[in-house]
Amino acid sequence: MEGGGLEWSEESQTLAVGESVGLTYPDLDVARVRAFGGSSGHWNGLCRAFEAADMRPRPQNPLSGWPIGRAELDPYAAETAEILDLVPDGGDVPPDTPPPPEDGFQRVWYLRSAPTRFGEKYLEEITAAEHIALGVHANLVDLRLDDGLSHVAGAVFRGYAPGDPGFTVTARSYCLCTGGFENPRLLLNFDSQVPGGIGNRSDLVGRFFCDHLRMDVGEVILSAVPEAEVRFFTPTEDFLAEHETLKIVLHLDYYQRKPLSLPKELARSVQCTLPFGERLVAAVAGDAMRCDMGGIEDALASRDPQANPWGRVVVNSEPALNPESRVTLSEERDPLGLRRIRLDWQTLPIDDRTIHDTTLAFAGHLADRDEGRVRLYDNVLVETPIRATEPEQRLNGWHQMCTTRMSDDPATGVVDRDCKVFGIDNLYVGGSSVFSSPGFQNPTYTIVQLALRLGDHLAATMPAGAPPAPAAGGN
Repeated sequence: MEGGGLEWSEESQTLAVGESVGLTYPDLDVARVRAFGGSSGHWNGLCRAFEAADMRPRPQNPLSGWPIGRAELDPYAAETAEILDLVPDGGDVPPDTPPPPEDGFQRVWYLRSAPTRFGEKYLEEITAAEHIALGVHANLVDLRLDDGLSHVAGAVFRGYAPGDPGFTVTARSYCLCTGGFENPRLLLNFDSQVPGGIGNRSDLVGRFFCDHLRMDVGEVILSAVPEAEVRFFTPTEDFLAEHETLKIVLHLDYYQRKPLSLPKELARSVQCTLPFGERLVAAVAGDAMRCDMGGIEDALASRDPQANPWGRVVVNSEPALNPESRVTLSEERDPLGLRRIRLDWQTLPIDDRTIHDTTLAFAGHLADRDEGRVRLYDNVLVETPIRATEPEQRLNGWHQMCTTRMSDDPATGVVDRDCKVFGIDNLYVGGSSVFSSPGFQNPTYTIVQLALRLGDHLAATMPAGAPPAPAAGGN
């Protein structure tokens, strides 16, 4: 059942509107796609499996670690690669024997999809399947529980027409797979039988909201043109333990230099040496030049780009699990009567320290190996590089995670190791909201692995026999 249509529409997207009161975040209706195929509609295709160590607890990140390990996801690697149409990222194939870590850092490799748009790839297969019924413009507005409040008895859907009475679907099992924002929003809204919402007896639905912290941290003058346009590095486990930081991936991106105007860059160099107050006046007057790029040195280097290769360092950092970083509900209601989302994205001091300490160490790593010299941006050199007050700086990866996290204990999670909601015997949750901890990897690969694993679990445990007939009523 798809809440949107086969294509993006304003009518569908308006249901995703919400408010953000914490760290700067994109408009919530922009960060998600409510249409068949979901947010694969704006996915960039970068993929990587969780490392085994990233699914184990780390003492510097309380509550981290999954109840399952990578060994339980590895059997789905081949099928996941086929579903996502994966190839080596940019043709950069890892060697048979990757180089050993040096100075606390190791190189890692990614896979990439074209990217695959799920709606385009699977529409024909799904509509042709004898045992699949696809409903579009079908918005879930309630889950009705039995008298014992431990079993979903029906799922209520509505279309967009005003006054639409809706219809109820009954099934043996239900899977809520609407994304890291919408999964908790719906569970919290379904509170007519259970105060606080379904699955929320420990007040954990919507808590631990995570997104990868993404920042441009500096420019690098490379010693030679690299063999790959993008290379990825992560700190070793020894580095994490020594510095008490979290996992982070550093992109070392090589760019072809473009010719720069010497007079303009000379003017930039002069203006950017002026006191801050004078530059501020120029900025207000609209005449300021950016001081984190260009200048006379770059203008001269651009005359011989092969002899003066340069690049940029970008980080994507794993955030700490923070119960106060959360999705709740606002008082405003959407056109279907459900309360809208309220996002309060917060970080912890370890998040700042991770970006600051790791970036400085990586700059030293490149210098020690004579691979390049990094010019770090000013906002990274301070001890608190993460800012909530700089709307022009993108901080997020559009990866909404951990809001219905997986655990073996209902006191620390919303779903169990099989993605089943604690206390409800036939309700499952899919997607990155069930991540126990976020890791540093883009989440799509692991989302698909978990979906395949959940499918196997349902096939093995669902009672035999024909499913019940849909309840009467509605359209």
